[in-house]
Amino acid sequence: MNLKKKPELFGAGPVLAVPDISATVKYYCDVLGFDRDFVMGDPPSHGSVTRCRVGIQFTSAPSGFQPSDYPGWNYFFLDDIDGLYAEYRKKGVVFTRDIESHEHAMREFEVRDCNGYRLRFGQYL
Repeated sequence: MNLKKKPELFGAGPVLAVPDISATVKYYCDVLGFDRDFVMGDPPSHGSVTRCRVGIQFTSAPSGFQPSDYPGWNYFFLDDIDGLYAEYRKKGVVFTRDIESHEHAMREFEVRDCNGYRLRFGQYL
């Protein structure tokens, strides 16, 4: 019998390949309400933003890489989906999926960032 407790995971943070680190950090701060953590290099090759306890890092995209070709999405859980939705509406964020409640007990909406990545936000019902 194994009585040793497993290490507890307490968060995850995507690292997204983007063509312009500085422009992406600026967009996430100015439009999506994140705070800048850092931008490294000259020209920048890596950067990071956070909002509350959620961090996202950005790294230089390889030549020919198109973030909009990425088939998945980045999912963010929160406690006030309607508040964030209203905040983004005021800022003119373009929604790719409007806010709605689903049978799987989630209320969600989705946006595309300045590079084409899909960002989905959800709250448990």
